[in-house]
Amino acid sequence: MDAIDILMNEHRHIERVMDVLERAVEYGRGGGDVSPVLFERAAQFLVTFVDGSHDAKEDEVFQAIASRGLPPGTGVLAALSGQHALGRELAAELRAAVRAVTEGILLPEEMFAIAERYVRLHRGHTEAEEVRFFPMVRRLLPADVMERVRAKFARIEAAHGPMADAADALELAFPLPVATGRRPGRPPPWVGR
Repeated sequence: MDAIDILMNEHRHIERVMDVLERAVEYGRGGGDVSPVLFERAAQFLVTFVDGSHDAKEDEVFQAIASRGLPPGTGVLAALSGQHALGRELAAELRAAVRAVTEGILLPEEMFAIAERYVRLHRGHTEAEEVRFFPMVRRLLPADVMERVRAKFARIEAAHGPMADAADALELAFPLPVATGRRPGRPPPWVGR
């Protein structure tokens, strides 16, 4: 698996967490009692694995492509870097909203809205990378440069652990209501935690 394949594989794991968030928001807005713990765990995933690991790996690709002459402050690199920064801000906002909901000083709808904004950002960002940026990287970066980038990925991941395991844990702790096989009308197991 090359560096781009690793990033695309990680996008699939992040998407699983986005699905959990999206369904939790839908369930909460539909009148279901969704525990803020779900959103806290998701925010932790976003900080640790999306920003701390995945985005750090993408930054290595950005540096490699910039070293080949693509200006980092303009065009696609600037747009993607800006989305990384916005993702960090939204993850911090989500954590703050979770605390405020838990303390009873914020309505859950505010937490839902932040989670929803993050999901939209991530999905647009992933599409931009996979459709426009990653193919360009594959054209412009030779195999030896990509192999050095991949080696840096291993060091980054060693600091955080495998993203797949973290996404699995989140899905198992907070299964999606439609995937539980439970009778209609019974809440999913993550309700009221």
